[in-house]
Amino acid sequence: MNITILGCGAYGTALAHMFKENNCNIKMWNKFEDVFPNLKKELPNIEFTTDMKESLENTELIVIAIPIAFLDDVAIELSKFYKNQDILIASKGININDGLFANQIIEKHIKINNIGAISGGTFAIDMKSKKVMGLTLGTTSQSLIIKVKKALENKYLKIQYTSDLIGVEICGAIKNVMAIGFGILDGANYPESSRFLFLTEAIYEINKLIKELNGKNNTIMSYAGIDDIMMTCTSSKSRNYTLGKLLGENKDQDTIEEYKKNTTVEGLGTALAIHNLCEKINLKLNICNIIYNILYNNENSITLIKYLEEKESCQL
Repeated sequence: MNITILGCGAYGTALAHMFKENNCNIKMWNKFEDVFPNLKKELPNIEFTTDMKESLENTELIVIAIPIAFLDDVAIELSKFYKNQDILIASKGININDGLFANQIIEKHIKINNIGAISGGTFAIDMKSKKVMGLTLGTTSQSLIIKVKKALENKYLKIQYTSDLIGVEICGAIKNVMAIGFGILDGANYPESSRFLFLTEAIYEINKLIKELNGKNNTIMSYAGIDDIMMTCTSSKSRNYTLGKLLGENKDQDTIEEYKKNTTVEGLGTALAIHNLCEKINLKLNICNIIYNILYNNENSITLIKYLEEKESCQL
């Protein structure tokens, strides 16, 4: 199968390793070619290009692995050369300006039905080392399901399917915000009992947003849901968790700002985007709002702990 990956970041290259494992032919596109020399050493026999038109020639599957902040511009460029290929989204997040998820950004510029998104508990470094893990594919396109199964599924990578595209995208985005909260509790030396109470409340809020945007209840139980949420929230490999831990430890502002400057923390932008989206649709997500205020309004991280202490229990 001929596959084009748009984006040469850690996750795009990790997917390239899996595609190669399944004997696919791969082209990788990036706007800046300075990343190519090192990638050519890591991924020999893969074509790298900055020419969008060239990258799409003879391709059957387009994989989007672009940071959400740049997806609008890339989708505009893609629309000039798109010829009804299947599109698989590996980008995660919500656009800060308009509250759109990745599939909505692409569909704003391209008329398409054969589109889907993958998400799950899969750190790029673990994927490259070929350790068993799982991804959830959200799509209504049977042709995309067939292509993804052929191109990605093997003994290392398990693929499950759902028609709930928006649910998969919500899980992939909001878990980064929740990981900051989990890190805050860990940094403040709260025990496992407290941290996993928070995680349960976080999962409840994520499912609340899924329901509000007409997703499916059981998506939270998928690889895109609990699998990815628990991994991102509890692992020291998670940059979002690490930022939260710094906040919980009450590190000085210079240390925190230095970490933000030198590390891509997806939860920062997502917290703002979720806040804006919830205001737009009049939805109250208490934990997301508290984390937003900690990040953007200089509220003390103790606010999150006080909320958990004062929150009333509810009937299931």
